[in-house]
Amino acid sequence: MFIAENSDQFKQLFVGKLKTMLSDDELGAFILVLANSRQDAFLKAELADVLQNNFTALKGRYATGVLEATGDDIDVFRQLLDIELDDIPLWRTKTVGDWEVVLNDMRQLRPARASSQHFKSIKQHFDETKFHFNKPFLEPEKLWQGDYEGSAISVLYNKFPFSDYHLLLAISPEKNQPQLLTEENHQILSSMALNVDKVFPGFGIGFNSFAAGASVNHFHAQGFVRQQPLPIEADDWKHNGGTRQYPLNVRHFTNSVKSWRYLKRLIEEDIAFNCIYRRESCYVVARNYQGRVSPGWLDGAGYLDVAGVMTVSDMETFDRLSADEIEDGLGLLRRPS
Repeated sequence: MFIAENSDQFKQLFVGKLKTMLSDDELGAFILVLANSRQDAFLKAELADVLQNNFTALKGRYATGVLEATGDDIDVFRQLLDIELDDIPLWRTKTVGDWEVVLNDMRQLRPARASSQHFKSIKQHFDETKFHFNKPFLEPEKLWQGDYEGSAISVLYNKFPFSDYHLLLAISPEKNQPQLLTEENHQILSSMALNVDKVFPGFGIGFNSFAAGASVNHFHAQGFVRQQPLPIEADDWKHNGGTRQYPLNVRHFTNSVKSWRYLKRLIEEDIAFNCIYRRESCYVVARNYQGRVSPGWLDGAGYLDVAGVMTVSDMETFDRLSADEIEDGLGLLRRPS
């Protein structure tokens, strides 16, 4: 069994673990639970009371100077002090031409990470002194851990999620592998996307190489549960057998051996890429390195952005973005064939 036996059990586990994560002296956990609670009405309703009680307790500790937390978490908390939690809206989504735009207010509180940095290579050595998924303080943020096809898997919550039921999938974290795709891990992700979808319909996986949205140099992918197709999956794009050209160069594979041959070449040539694993499909987007040409609203673009879903954190951008602006922005990430 991977995480749960069915979708209902998965959602109950997802919300139940969030509730038990909260405590009066864990500010980081509060921020994580609050951000996850805005994904949909079910999560908001299930978590509303425990979040409000926790918020009140944390404000009391902060006022008396006894709340201990990281500088990043304190900065986020200060922005929340004058806000009523109930006023923080659920994610809002609209369709703009071929694309989706999602307004996720909590993302504007996210501290800058490596996803906004510039890189000269997708190959970085693992550094144990930097953030990684074996850190003891992350233990409460684990949704599940166990074995999948002979490999240890740790499944963690994303502190500032942007995909539905967003998961961090750390594969063999004890090996301290850097964020560089290997054939073994590619095959695990391909198998997982195919088999887990049969248990949680809509399950998919995104992978960001370094210089393509990855912010942690410890091997991981990102899971999500979304039953509707992503824009990149539409039948009329050329990479799916249609006639229309996608703004980015996309290769669509339904054979994991063939997709690995292509991915291996990208890695050997130090080309940044994103992968989206859906059922038997693997979409590979070879693209320009992040931060070099993308507009501000697309800075740090990862797998979901190149798949056609743009996450923004302010209403002005949400209202303004047009289909042409989105296509032009994605086109700036395009790497020539």
